[in-house]
Amino acid sequence: MNTRNLKCFQTVYEEKNLQTAASKMFLSPQGLSKIIKSLEDECGAPLFVRTKEGFVPTECGKVFYEKSKIVTKDLNEMFSSIKAINEQEKRFKIGFASGTIRAIDVAVIRNYMAENPEINASWHEQENENVFKQVENNEIGFGLVVGKIEDAKLKFVKLKSIDVVLYVYKGHRFWSESEVELSDIKNESLILMNKAHRIYSDVINACLMNGFNPEIVAKVAEGQSIYQLVKNKIGIGVSPKFFPDTDNIKAVRIKDAYTWDIYGIYRADTPDFDLIERLIKKLKA
Repeated sequence: MNTRNLKCFQTVYEEKNLQTAASKMFLSPQGLSKIIKSLEDECGAPLFVRTKEGFVPTECGKVFYEKSKIVTKDLNEMFSSIKAINEQEKRFKIGFASGTIRAIDVAVIRNYMAENPEINASWHEQENENVFKQVENNEIGFGLVVGKIEDAKLKFVKLKSIDVVLYVYKGHRFWSESEVELSDIKNESLILMNKAHRIYSDVINACLMNGFNPEIVAKVAEGQSIYQLVKNKIGIGVSPKFFPDTDNIKAVRIKDAYTWDIYGIYRADTPDFDLIERLIKKLKA
């Protein structure tokens, strides 16, 4: 008897229909029926009466259900506690600012995590400022962020620079241009990454400094959505140059635009300097 078999029984009990329960468990009805029969053999008593209306629990089945829910609850709590302790023992964590996972060589970090079991291997992106704060507060050992700030506690190493460009669709007035001024986009419908990305505030501020408030028609979570919206002529997109030109979409340089700089950051007093230094070397290779 295992937790999977208990869950199978509970699903049949709750659905009272073998076909429906099997679909929820991603099993065939025949396979699920064998599991129920195996549980009945192990218990030495029928747990269901098979009728035209479905699976009706016996008195033994009702008792088995109530007790099995207690068992699975206790097991889930046990596994959660073990997982939490295990994650605490993995003392070194890496934080990712929104957009950085697309920009870096994921295979390098994945392999490095596998080689160093003390690293907590999670891949959650969050706002740039949150990663700064977590590194500063010693909640994570190493962060991948966009841009840098003045902070004596932190060390910054530039890992990659990506041009910020304008993505336009075929037929747009910029299609034949290789470069445009930022002021040229004054009356354009713009598609930007949302506020979780530093590029959002950077573009807004740059436009305001050039004397206009940009018309933003879409704010998206990642670059691929910008590409899809531009493709469908919803507007033109401002984004790091993540995508190649095609017959229908191309990147146009923005004159004097800044680059999208990815930095690795860590505390100056970190005890894990050797671990961080080796990771940085791999990322810069």
